[in-house]
Amino acid sequence: MYRLNLRIPAIRPVHSYSGLRVGKRGYCIRHILLPCYLFLLFAGALFFIPAIFVNRFTTAPELWVRAGVCSGIAGYVLLTKKRIPFPSKGYILLISAWAAYLVWKNRGNLENETTIMTLAAAFFLFYAIGVRLKDKRSLFVIFTFLAVAVSLWGLGQFAGLLPSGNGSFSVTGPFDNPAGISVVLVLLLPFTLYGFHYRKKKYRLFSFVSTALVITVIVLSQARTAILATAVILILFFIRLLKIRNVRLSFVHYAVIALCGLLLFTGLIFIKKDSTDGRLLIWRCSAQLIFRKPVSGYGGNGFTANYMNEQSAYFTRHPGSKYAMLADNIRHPFNEFLKWTVNYGLTGLCLILLLIVIPLQASRKNNSPELFFIRLSLLATGICALFSYPFNYPFVRLMAVALLSFMSAAGSEKGITLRNGYLLKTTAILFASGLLSASARQTFYERQWHIVAHKSLRGETVRMLPRYESLYTHLHYNDLFLYNYAAELNVAGQYAESIRIAGECGRLWADYDLHMLMADNCLQLQQHDETESHLKKAAAMCPVKFMPLYRLAELYLKTGQKEEARVLAKKIVNKKVKIASPVINGIKNKMRKLLNETDSLNDLSQVNK
Repeated sequence: MYRLNLRIPAIRPVHSYSGLRVGKRGYCIRHILLPCYLFLLFAGALFFIPAIFVNRFTTAPELWVRAGVCSGIAGYVLLTKKRIPFPSKGYILLISAWAAYLVWKNRGNLENETTIMTLAAAFFLFYAIGVRLKDKRSLFVIFTFLAVAVSLWGLGQFAGLLPSGNGSFSVTGPFDNPAGISVVLVLLLPFTLYGFHYRKKKYRLFSFVSTALVITVIVLSQARTAILATAVILILFFIRLLKIRNVRLSFVHYAVIALCGLLLFTGLIFIKKDSTDGRLLIWRCSAQLIFRKPVSGYGGNGFTANYMNEQSAYFTRHPGSKYAMLADNIRHPFNEFLKWTVNYGLTGLCLILLLIVIPLQASRKNNSPELFFIRLSLLATGICALFSYPFNYPFVRLMAVALLSFMSAAGSEKGITLRNGYLLKTTAILFASGLLSASARQTFYERQWHIVAHKSLRGETVRMLPRYESLYTHLHYNDLFLYNYAAELNVAGQYAESIRIAGECGRLWADYDLHMLMADNCLQLQQHDETESHLKKAAAMCPVKFMPLYRLAELYLKTGQKEEARVLAKKIVNKKVKIASPVINGIKNKMRKLLNETDSLNDLSQVNK
């Protein structure tokens, strides 16, 4: 009897990661390429701030994000062999509607349109990564190291070892304002807490040290919103930790926690009460703007184009308002949802809320520790969005999209997959190439603007005007460029052209400094009525300022309106000073001299009579 002797060769396991059928190549992608890509993408969004752009703290990181997302999309579709996961059809339609609506409301503003398309593309990229990336510990490690790096930067600034990005604040990190470093640290804080879930002491020790470092720098930044968000995160974290250890809290415990939270919130309000009162004024004026256009809003530049006009109208109606000493130039309402509603109306607000709520709802049954910390990070970002401007920073926008996509991927049972054929590859590569091309053009023109602006500051204004004119064709949607161009035209004595460019800027950015520039242009052209109008508008926008009133008094003297000048001089002399300075002291002395001269003339006329 013959025995069948079959030797079955051992089958080597084929691992799947991010849709790749992999051997050694897959191991390389899984353990090296993907973590390196994610680290470079997020680290560049934080630390890529070369001084080669006019606004180095936002332009450079934003361009880095665009290049990183486009590279990631191209690399993913080229390396992936299996079908590519996408969210549900309904959510894809929602993202498409959101992107189309925002592009429509920003029509003509290439920078905003490109940013919107980048964020939409980043969501799909991170969703595909999130579905395949079951173990997110490597991602959490990246976020933790970024938090430590930013914290060490802030500590170095506080100790005087590193320069600050703002002369008025010591702790700013790789930003121009404490709001930047504080919001970045508070949204990364949950990932430093993740290490407490490990059993090994060395991991828990590292988590403790990194968490303490992050909290210390947040406190040193003195950002009240971030401190409040930090308190909320720590409370929720410790409640979960106690539940894991089977320690149940009673109603009394929750009541004490709520009371402490309320006391902290109240204390933070009264630490800088003037700042809080100022924000109440901003929210009040923003609400008036929303009331006038509640459905569709004013467009992508709606807030900057309309807010200061509304503030001016408020102080015109209420000249004795208690907010007069607190008002200043405002570019953001210190509430992202208010700004969003002013710009895009309730339609835009509903779209963005749906984009947030649907992933939360889809992943509600997933109680994994990783998803808990992702939710904590999103909550921290939401708290900061209520009282600050976190989405001004490209890193925060990128993190918010990434976390939303990972959370959406956690509830991906209803998602769809598409065959990664030639059509999908071609579409993705063409999209990435187009986005990269637009970003490269913007990089070139932004870089040229930086060079031209610095040469103008060195006294080469007249020689640089032709280059400003050539850049105008490509940067006419940028309000800061238009203001810079108008100011240089004013310096060169081309007042009529400066008025034209400043008028274009005014349609994008209503601003105190812009009206002061317009007033000087009109004065040089002997347009006294227009000069008076701009000076009065500037004075109403920021009642605390002395310069508009002083220029107005000079105008009245020049045009023979001596009584009006005297009334204004008396107002300036009696005006309260918010922050004393040699300039204000000089203005007050000149106005006192004017009053003394007019009093002497009046006395002389009485003697002659």
